[in-house]
Formats: sequence, C-alpha cells, structure tokens
Amino acid sequence: MNSLERVLGYPFYYTGVLADKMLNWNNPGSLFFFFPHYHTGGAEQVHLDILRIFADQKPFIIITKNSRNKTYYQAMQDTGRLIEIYKYFNNANRFIVKNFFYGFLASMINRHPKSVVISANSTIFYELCYYLNESYIIDILHGLFGINNKHWIQATPKINKRIVVSQAVYTAVKNIYITNGFADKYDNRLQIIHNAVPLCDLNIAKDLNAPLKIVFIARNSKEKRFHLYQQIAVKVMQELPGTIFYCIGNYEKTEPVVNLGEICDRQKLYQIIKDFHILILCSISEGFPLVIAEAMTCGLVPLATDVGGVRETFQDGISGFLIKAENEEEIIAEFIADIKKLDTNRELLKLMSNSAREYVQENINYERFAVEYTKVIEEGKNR
Repeated sequence: MNSLERVLGYPFYYTGVLADKMLNWNNPGSLFFFFPHYHTGGAEQVHLDILRIFADQKPFIIITKNSRNKTYYQAMQDTGRLIEIYKYFNNANRFIVKNFFYGFLASMINRHPKSVVISANSTIFYELCYYLNESYIIDILHGLFGINNKHWIQATPKINKRIVVSQAVYTAVKNIYITNGFADKYDNRLQIIHNAVPLCDLNIAKDLNAPLKIVFIARNSKEKRFHLYQQIAVKVMQELPGTIFYCIGNYEKTEPVVNLGEICDRQKLYQIIKDFHILILCSISEGFPLVIAEAMTCGLVPLATDVGGVRETFQDGISGFLIKAENEEEIIAEFIADIKKLDTNRELLKLMSNSAREYVQENINYERFAVEYTKVIEEGKNR
C-alpha cells in the first residue's frame, strides 16, 4: 500500500478503530494468528498443529481468504476465536472494508500489551503490520512458489522473526534479501523450523511378498503433477503386473490409479496407508512436504522429485530416493527404475522402510516442533 492509498483510507481506518473501542474484545493471551485458509492442504495442517500448541491461551485466529472447503474449520475454531474477515470483501467495497479492518484489527492488537502476532503468506497481514506499534511480529514462509514476493519483502523491516520451513526456503529468502539490500540488517531474524508430524503408533507389518502398493498423496493442483504419476502407473503396471497404484486427494479422472478420495484426518490416513509400500511425490515445487513425513512414519519409502526442501525430509538412498532428473520423460524413467529396484530387492525395501520410520522419529518429531515454536513465541512475550 502506497502513501496516497493510506491517506485516502484513513477515514475508514479510524472508523475501524472506533468500532474496536466500542466492542472492546479481549484476548487474555495477547496472541493473534493470521492465516489465509482452513481448507485441505499441507500448510493448513501445519497451521492447525501450531494452533493446538497454544490452544490453552485461546488465541484470536483471523482468516484472510476464502477457503475451498471447511476441512480444518472446526478444529481451528476449537483452538481459539476464529474471525473470518474475507467474508466482507468484494470488488465494490474492498478498499473501504480493507481499511476498516486495518483500523479495527490494529486497534485491537495495539491495546494488548506484549502482543505476539503470527502470520503465514497473508497479504492483508503484510499491509496491516505497518499499523502495529509494539507487537512482536512473526512471519512463516512455507515456500515462495505462487506467492507475490513484493508484499512480504516490503514488510521485512517490521518482521521480528521470519520462520522458514527448510534450508532451501532459507537460501531462497536470503538471496532475495541480498537483492533488496536487506542481508546485513535482517539475516539474524531468519530461523528454520521444520514441519513435523505425530508418530504413527499403529502396528506396521507390511507384506513384503505381496505386489507393491504405491500411493500419491496431494491436493489437485498443477505443481503436484499428478499426470506424471498416472504415466508412471501405466508403464509400471505393464511391466510389473499386480502392482497397485492409489491416490489420495480431490481428483476426478484418475485411471488407472485407484482413487481413495480426500482423507483429512491424520489418524485415518495412517490407518489406510500403513500397509502400503511406497509414496510417490512428483512436485515441481515444495517447501517442506508434510506428506513425506506422514508416509515415512507409517513405513512407506518415499520417492520424490528433488525440489525445495524435499531432500531435507529423508536420506537419499537410505530412507528414500530423490528423483534428480529435470525433464518429464527422464523423471518418469527414474521413478520407474527405483520402483523396479525395490520390487526386485524386497530386503532393501524392508531396510529402507525401517530407516524411514527411524528418521522421522529422530528428526521430524512433533515434540521438537512444539518446543521450537513455543520458544519463539515466548521470546516475543518476554522481550
């Protein structure tokens, strides 16, 4: 938002301030979260995991964009007070309503001493933070694919701590800092906190003599490249009859893949995939994909394209295989070669399955995740 837009928006901004004074909502924990969505997605699951850590403080959770479905709506609402501001936005009144909410939210946050505000990929928040006075501001970046860099870059001087989910995202952000002359000023505000999952406590006893069960788990979006998985399935089923390919997600035409639909409950997901052998991820871009850790704790061996933070989720050749090819034909061929390797060497499959479970337990465990986020937020409160 430029200076002229701010000046023009002040009448609506101060109307929002007045509305806050009249309502006088109180947030005892002085903890505010700004998340774009509550629909199905890896980032949304991570946001819910974070909210559950601080549920005893009953934080305010501001949802800034329309969601495709209500997968995590009730669960997020159960952790605090959910405020859905996107409902009031439309093309006709967006400027007025946006500035009203800037005033309302800034006033509410500013009157809470030692407030801590956490955001993730929220353009509305990046503009709002200019109006926050004494708040400790934390920004979470899951990745840079598909987001407008301008907003989070401009907000950088106001951010006290920027959490990135992988070394790959850290490097990308640091390079952007260098380009924008921020490197020496704000590098020390960057911190890596890997996403994590609760461990699967079900009995994992895979039938290593049965045909392979392979699964693809992702939302239906272009960067996941489901079409590659379908091509892999067609070719492998010709060469290894009996191999079964599944997908979990909001897909329609999936032949020859067996579609299990969307599964958003983590324990239900664990129950279904614990008997599977291999996870395939064909993405063109990833931050730190939660689904790999979820599959590994169930003993699946991940085969995944070497993009973003994927290589930080397992050890290549020990607990999974990185697909390093870049063009689609070579990617498909490399996936097929690794599937054949595991099919013909079931002892290797067993070793890698055990290694996958151990790696999650030692490196991507939920307890460490909770400790790291708690420490960051406590630092903000005790500043």
